[in-house]
Amino acid sequence: MKTAFSRAGKAAGCMLLSLVGAHSAHAFEGGVSPFPVGSTGEYVAGIPPIAGLFVLEQLHYTSSKGLYDNQGDKRPIPFKMGTFSATTRLLAGYDTTVLGARLYSQLVIPAVSLHTDVAGHSERHNGVANLTVSPAVLRWAVSDRSYAVAGLDIALSNGSYNPTRPSVSTGYTSFQPVLGFRHNDPNGLDVGVINRLLINRENSTTHYRSGRGYVGEFTAGWNTGPWKMGVVGSYLNQFSDDQQGGNTIQGNRARSFALGPSLNYNAGRYSVSLNYQRGVYATNTTKNNILGVGVTIPLWVKH
Repeated sequence: MKTAFSRAGKAAGCMLLSLVGAHSAHAFEGGVSPFPVGSTGEYVAGIPPIAGLFVLEQLHYTSSKGLYDNQGDKRPIPFKMGTFSATTRLLAGYDTTVLGARLYSQLVIPAVSLHTDVAGHSERHNGVANLTVSPAVLRWAVSDRSYAVAGLDIALSNGSYNPTRPSVSTGYTSFQPVLGFRHNDPNGLDVGVINRLLINRENSTTHYRSGRGYVGEFTAGWNTGPWKMGVVGSYLNQFSDDQQGGNTIQGNRARSFALGPSLNYNAGRYSVSLNYQRGVYATNTTKNNILGVGVTIPLWVKH
């Protein structure tokens, strides 16, 4: 479900680091999570409680200036990465219920521009990252201000992938069960959290299978009229080892944490969000800083 109205850009998913050495030098294939950690921002579990067709347009700029080892120390490798992503998320809400929950589905289309500079070697690549489909997303009303969501995101093995260079897609399919909660008082506290498992298929080109992982993202703030000020954050923990050709690669699991401020304006028919997350900690991956802007618009609503 890529959290409804969530996650900007496959941006982080295009930071493949194959230029710096063997796959075993980084957790996940190429050192990158198959989900762009930190891209949700304000839109954690953000599903409208009505039937209709909704669009979320998100722009993200992700930057990093270092690779980090298994102890969280910066590697002595000159490295810079900048990624710009423009992501369209289409969410369809149906006038039906399943297991007492309202039913939704979603399509995520990310376009990415990637620039890397590794040890003086600079490259720039553009393309479409992995499309993501969410066949069924369920939203249960807990109260008039709180709800729970559950669903399955499927990040497809398509997009502009090349195993010999940094690419804007991962080259393999990832199944991602999602479970979240949101409480939103229009005149008070707004808090949400989304939990995601990463269950990755083998890359049929490289025969590399990235380990399984957990991604947690959250938002918290206070509504004052149409404005909300708060914080957003994201956490990644890879909890199983990668494998190559059936052999386990040990001691290189990825972990990261990022945190930063957010500002949201709700105009009723549309809303605009601005947030920034600064990388605080990373092991076996990059420490990313993410600037995101999002606009939500209802294309059609059933009255």
